[in-house]
Amino acid sequence: MRRVYFDYAAATPIDPSVIKAMEPFWALRSANPSAIHQEGVLARKAVEGARSDIAAILGVHADEIVFTGSATESCNLALFGAVKAWQKIHPDRRAHVIVSAIEHDAVLEPARKLEEEGVRVTRLPVDASGIVDTRALKAAIEEDTVLVSVMYANNEIGTIEPIEDVARIIRKWKKEVRGVTRVGKPEGDEHYPLLHTDATQAVNYCALHIPRLGVDMLSMNAAKIYGPKGVGLLALLRDTPIAPITIGGGHEGGRRAGTENVPGIVGFAEALRIARKMAEKESARLALIRDHVISELKRLNGLVVNGDEEKRLPNNVNFSFSNIDPSSTARADYPSNRTEFATGHSAAGHEFLALQLDAKGFAVATKSACNETDAETSHVLKALREADGVNGPTSGIRISFGRATKKEQVSDFIETLEAILGERG
Repeated sequence: MRRVYFDYAAATPIDPSVIKAMEPFWALRSANPSAIHQEGVLARKAVEGARSDIAAILGVHADEIVFTGSATESCNLALFGAVKAWQKIHPDRRAHVIVSAIEHDAVLEPARKLEEEGVRVTRLPVDASGIVDTRALKAAIEEDTVLVSVMYANNEIGTIEPIEDVARIIRKWKKEVRGVTRVGKPEGDEHYPLLHTDATQAVNYCALHIPRLGVDMLSMNAAKIYGPKGVGLLALLRDTPIAPITIGGGHEGGRRAGTENVPGIVGFAEALRIARKMAEKESARLALIRDHVISELKRLNGLVVNGDEEKRLPNNVNFSFSNIDPSSTARADYPSNRTEFATGHSAAGHEFLALQLDAKGFAVATKSACNETDAETSHVLKALREADGVNGPTSGIRISFGRATKKEQVSDFIETLEAILGERG
């Protein structure tokens, strides 16, 4: 059976050009970049060259790039680091953080942890398409708001958020409340609130010039852009207050301790270069495939397309069946009979449908691969259902496309899905 991979939102294969760029640093140039000998100097030069290349693409200075081990770590550094820095100068005040309700757990879990530690957290609602409520943001910002974190594009439903609008709202608040009108080095509370965006899913397709986006911090990783796993970055503008959350060395300008992953960083830079070069053409190609799939899916009984159909990543389709019972094993219009993973984990509803598709050769997802708990409930879809006031499905199927995806593959997918539904209907 020929396998078809429709889970590019979870991970992408490494581009051959990226492997070629990394190869010298696995063996001949594998020195510690902090070492003072010639091998170490060469490794340092490779890291700094990659840093400069990435910074140029993002429209920032090289010293505004902090390499990490993942986008999750980058998001943790943004949230914990920003709050920690604020608390140092305001030990007697209670910090406030704003996040959207549909963030990746890399943001939501740090927010929950901060809440446990006494930080006030506001979770912004979204509309039925997953667009963040900017009116709620305006109402939520206050004197002790340290950080606003709104993702650039959602990893489950592909909705692209209005980051530039969010940035304008924050700038307007700073001007009206703090009197910040100049461009230059901010002082004291003029920094706040900071704006962070998790751009992990957007890098392959969306505009990525940080000054134009208006954000203070941006997280991303290489694994989603046909680069190596185990390397990410946090871009943060100069003078952005941040405290390290890992200590034990002066790496990354004292902002992230730990020996740099030289081959990973070199591969990251090459992957980003290729991704940005291909962005426009690949976005147009995949958007045609996406729209074809959505059009075909809408013919199926009980189907709901999740997310905004226009402000959407070109490689993402997320759908649910309103007639799938997510918990009961009893037959419904579409039964939710259960099956067992090799691990003994049971599956029902949309997760079971994903396994049926897998058995037919299609690798799809039900939600974020980083969240394996409560498999039949998506906090993203739950937020969408709350917004439209409909008691609809809170689980679904995500198919995400990539460079190797062909139109004939999606046609085969639709036929296979229809056959599965027909067999079980």
